[in-house]
Amino acid sequence: MGSIDNRKHIVVYAIPVAWGHNKPLCAFAVQILENQPEAIVTYFTSSNSYPKITAEFKRLEPTRYAALEPRLNIIDIAGPVFDPFQPLDTFEPNFAALYSSNSVTCLSTDRTISGLPCPTLAIIDPFAGYAFECIRRIAGRSVSILAWWTSNAGSLLRLFGPGHLGGVAEPSLETAEGRTATKKKILAKEQIKWHDCTGNVVDIAGISPSYDYEWFPQKTAMTDIAAVAEKAGSVYVREADGVICVSTRAFEPEAAAVAKKWFSSMGKTWHTVGPLSITVPGVETSKSSQTNDQTDVLLEDFLNRMQKEFGDQSLLYMSFGTVWWPEEDDRVWAVIDGLLEKRQPFLFSHPSPFLRFPDEVKKKIDASGIAMELSWSPQEMVLTHPVTGWFLTHGGWNSVQEAFTHRVPMIFWPFHADQPYNAMRLLALKAGFELIEVRTGPIGTRIPYKCKELPAFTPASAKAEIMGLIEKLKAQEGSIIRQNFEAVADAVCKAWDTPNGESREDTKAMLKEFL
Repeated sequence: MGSIDNRKHIVVYAIPVAWGHNKPLCAFAVQILENQPEAIVTYFTSSNSYPKITAEFKRLEPTRYAALEPRLNIIDIAGPVFDPFQPLDTFEPNFAALYSSNSVTCLSTDRTISGLPCPTLAIIDPFAGYAFECIRRIAGRSVSILAWWTSNAGSLLRLFGPGHLGGVAEPSLETAEGRTATKKKILAKEQIKWHDCTGNVVDIAGISPSYDYEWFPQKTAMTDIAAVAEKAGSVYVREADGVICVSTRAFEPEAAAVAKKWFSSMGKTWHTVGPLSITVPGVETSKSSQTNDQTDVLLEDFLNRMQKEFGDQSLLYMSFGTVWWPEEDDRVWAVIDGLLEKRQPFLFSHPSPFLRFPDEVKKKIDASGIAMELSWSPQEMVLTHPVTGWFLTHGGWNSVQEAFTHRVPMIFWPFHADQPYNAMRLLALKAGFELIEVRTGPIGTRIPYKCKELPAFTPASAKAEIMGLIEKLKAQEGSIIRQNFEAVADAVCKAWDTPNGESREDTKAMLKEFL
């Protein structure tokens, strides 16, 4: 008589080009494997993301990584030729092979895995609608799908929610027929109806009222891509069996309660599991995993020198993430001029492919003696350094989580997506600052709800704003914001840092229900 295979197989997939979607998924896979000794995780990705994902797992302390590695399969299913803006055709045959317990091969390493039990759960990025469709075609309802939402409840309510909850989703999405019609429009590349920017007041639980156009404070090249992605997300969060939300009730109790009630009304589950990072408390990293390339050496030398000359918490770290960049970037150069004029030490990280860095600005920074610019920087290395005192950021949720983890308060410069909500929520908690004069474009430069007069929205006013803010950071207002931010961060990080933390408990409940 053969033995019973009690192993539980979970397939996870986030859109490969979005590191902010994959980085927390790595940390969540660790939690699954450590909480469920019989679980196997197969992580589908592409060739360009494979080395980053592998390296992220290897940041774990070596003995912990060794204990998990036999049950973790990272599989490049895309190969070197991959269009991130098109459905990944290789997802379906590879999932079909797993579902039939046949072999699949990693295209980055030629390693083949076989003989795994049929998957029972898939954790899928809602922006990857093709993955949802493939799984349903192959497995029907025998494999549960949980939507992997790498942000918070409030931003999901705005971007995907119905109008009565402050969202922009049209009523037709509440029916299967309406969602099918929307899928057809997306596949046909028809123009997608998106946000209204007409001056209607938006009310989301837990934040102050805003005008609808304030959710687009920057003119950016990402707008058209974001429109299609968000419409797909609106469809597939409704078609999933539930949502895994990388946030905590400690951060946004009002929005989390509303979101959970909404999904419960649809017969779906809601699980909060944030903050997620390999470096969250209780998930130690290997010190030997730190890179030692020449750029990192120069960066560390710069950070140490700034600490010696200006003291702890004296440096401002400025980054808009991997992609985001304003089309009208004269405000960026004006803010940099203001920082240099105030002799404010700063590090500017600018990996966006949309950036064209003026030579004269580079020369100013290099000659200043107090600043450094890099096309990419190891963000957590910067945030953990004692010299880093403030984080000037677009406010993407991955950056916010890392700021919480390392207790570095933020100055927001949001563009779109979840970023305006993140800024509004921290401002509602009196735990962050936001730059207003840097807003651009015909939509972004309309009067904010909280302003009595229209700001100037010029490079000169942006420079004046940052120079005035630097004075606030050094005064009592800056101290109060820092204290409030640290209190919020402490509450958020307890979600994993305590034995009965909400994220630990929600993860256990999710695994019990779906495995």
